[in-house]
Amino acid sequence: MADINTLFLTFNCGRELVNADFFAASINQGLSHAQLPPDVIALSLQEIAPLGQSFLGGSFISPYFERFSQTIQKLNQLWKHDEQYETILCSNVGMTALMLFARPQVARNIRSVQTAGTGVGAWEMGNKGAVGARLAYAIDDGAEMDLTFVAAHLAPHEDAWQRRNLDWRSINENLVFTKVTGAEKTRTRATNNEDIQEETEPLLSSATDDQHTSQEQDNALITPKSYVFFGGDLNYRTSDIAPHPDNHKAFPRRNDSPEDATHYSHIMSNDQLTREKAAGNTLHHLQEVPIHFAPTYKFSKTAQKQAAETAEQVQKQIHSGTNAVVVPDETEWHWAEHRHPSWCDRVLYLALPGHHPTIHTYSSLSLQPSSDHKPVILYASIPTHALKSLNQDIKAPYAVKAGWKQRREAARRRELAVGIATYLTCTWEGEALLLGAILAIVGGYAALSSLL
Repeated sequence: MADINTLFLTFNCGRELVNADFFAASINQGLSHAQLPPDVIALSLQEIAPLGQSFLGGSFISPYFERFSQTIQKLNQLWKHDEQYETILCSNVGMTALMLFARPQVARNIRSVQTAGTGVGAWEMGNKGAVGARLAYAIDDGAEMDLTFVAAHLAPHEDAWQRRNLDWRSINENLVFTKVTGAEKTRTRATNNEDIQEETEPLLSSATDDQHTSQEQDNALITPKSYVFFGGDLNYRTSDIAPHPDNHKAFPRRNDSPEDATHYSHIMSNDQLTREKAAGNTLHHLQEVPIHFAPTYKFSKTAQKQAAETAEQVQKQIHSGTNAVVVPDETEWHWAEHRHPSWCDRVLYLALPGHHPTIHTYSSLSLQPSSDHKPVILYASIPTHALKSLNQDIKAPYAVKAGWKQRREAARRRELAVGIATYLTCTWEGEALLLGAILAIVGGYAALSSLL
């Protein structure tokens, strides 16, 4: 059976709706067309929507999911691909989301879907956290192999590298994969708005289903029986302290050569993720191919304005009916002065003994107008082999922690309370609803008083 060509994309959305035309054009330009179209597309999305909408979930967050479904549809048009991708999964834990799409012939080979989710933010809520999916994929001779995709968002700020290490530990202790009820219903067309809304319910039900727990460790994140792709805004920085006022003068510049002291390659030696991983403190067993792209964070408002102008140019190309949409190169990098430029957005994978995926592309895309992060893509070919008898030396770095279901349920209740409060006080729709409720109460009280 042929390899499974897989596109894993991570993007911190900046809590805004993405520009689907520009995002699709950026993805298309960042890929080698030799392997197109991919068999599976995984989108790791952080800060997908404002906090209130993210915590409430359901129809509140569905417009944000739908914009990415539109992006996949537009990619199909750019690739001149007639088949529509099927939506395998659309789930979120708070502000972190995972979307999976597959070509129809690949979707037909998915025998089951498991999901998992956990928050690592305040009180284990989902302002930061991880959401994952594990697919049982049928291969030759009736055997199956597991494919695991995880979207993550870890703690921010330069000095919080130890907190990020603890977030990784917490994810391992609480991310337990359980079977999705009615998984066949997830195989909806990516362009079907009603089906997308149905699949955007919070992950609580699928991540906390009442099941036997004897096999919990086998269903943990790291297992010798599954390929694992783990990506997101991991937030590891290139300094342990915030920049001094004049540090920005030495930040990387767009047209520097590798010999220049300010070329971005010279700050890679300060990368916290590389350091902490080498010390055995985080992302155990996972590998990353060498980075040959500039830092992906943090870009200034000026940079976002420049990206908006570029997006307008791209949309003019699309409306003119051009056959080849080209995303213009950036003229300069405009960094935010209060953060060290860093590779916050990363994709890593579990390389199983004798079954290494082939990595074709690992790069960043154009800055999007909605975000101060650049998206990052990993394009890989996954060998199709049964994975039942692999090296048992690959073990979870931390055991699943007892009570993970109850903690997620309690965190979900807190998310709903915070979501309602935030939505009512921080959105015009919520404020209108709150005002209407107050007026109704006052009016009802006045009417009742007049009758007494």
